[in-house]
Amino acid sequence: MKLPKGARILDLCRGHGRHLLSLVKAGYEMTGLDLSQKALNLLKVNAKKQKLNVRIIRGDMRRIPFENEFDAVINMFTAFGYLENDQEDLKVLKSVNQALKPGGKFLIDVLSKDWVLANFQSKSWRKAGKFILLEEAIHNSKNTINITKNIIIDSKGRRHEFIIELLLYSLKELRRVLKKVGLKVVKTYSNTLNGKAYTKASKRLVVLAKKK
Repeated sequence: MKLPKGARILDLCRGHGRHLLSLVKAGYEMTGLDLSQKALNLLKVNAKKQKLNVRIIRGDMRRIPFENEFDAVINMFTAFGYLENDQEDLKVLKSVNQALKPGGKFLIDVLSKDWVLANFQSKSWRKAGKFILLEEAIHNSKNTINITKNIIIDSKGRRHEFIIELLLYSLKELRRVLKKVGLKVVKTYSNTLNGKAYTKASKRLVVLAKKK
């Protein structure tokens, strides 16, 4: 985003702060917002251990409690699209626009709808450390919701299940809703780390937008 050190950044849906704490170390003034108190408690512990100063707020991403406050807002690694419908997602983007200073930047990183449609698998599994993750996916083409039943088998053979419903966006759709709230897309990437340009074959859709 080419922000100078000392720039004020809101890390939206921050979890335990793996991006936020790295950005503090890089010299940015960071605020983290998340709805999960458990995740924020972990963030506080990690920040204290590393002696890092951060502002931590528990809140709903649809109601960011700031106006013209930040040089940038970031929303990383598919932390967008889990609400009830696209109108609720629109509330999030309106809130982001409100929180940004004029000319402020918004970086959003989501799973690409085009990639999911081209590589859809109804069943898959993978091993992660001592855990086995099984996924059963249902794609609802009517409103492009990807519903995934996740089954985790832990090291003791215990079974844990949870369901994720994710509303997917193509670049065209994301560009349209960003424009609707006053955010203009200035660049797109396939990855937040390598800087390569986005194509329809990219698994991730990373968009940099700017407040008018």
